[in-house]
Amino acid sequence: MKRAVLMLGGALLSLSALAAEPAVSNMMGMNMPADKQHMPTWGTHGMAMFGGKSELYAAHLPMAHPPHDYQAIFTFHVADAKIDAALRQRLAASHTLWTIAPEKFELNRLDPASKNPLKQFKADLVLGHFEQDGKTEYHDVTIVVDQIALYLKL
Repeated sequence: MKRAVLMLGGALLSLSALAAEPAVSNMMGMNMPADKQHMPTWGTHGMAMFGGKSELYAAHLPMAHPPHDYQAIFTFHVADAKIDAALRQRLAASHTLWTIAPEKFELNRLDPASKNPLKQFKADLVLGHFEQDGKTEYHDVTIVVDQIALYLKL
């Protein structure tokens, strides 16, 4: 499974080009709350979602510039058991792209060595690409981070 996760990490680097945003976004404090300006990886970190009935994975769509220049892959579950079960069923039945459009957060909190690890966050779950005409299927759900499978700086 770890080999598959590492291979997917490489494949997601190419997907991340689809999610590219201007290099100036969230840099030097632009569009960032004053209390978050000191945080180097603060921002909206879109993710691809994959898995099925047994496990759900999220993979950050990295870019070659801060604050998105990290690859992070982790297992998760949706706090709402009904949505979690429905999502697992849908992912198992189809090979369609699903993405996660999360609230803003500090990406470094997904580092396994973080002193303040990210345990959960709110997000929209999107059938297709969240920035390219995807359809939001589940709004404002709580994603619970179970285990970090990969975290590295590009």
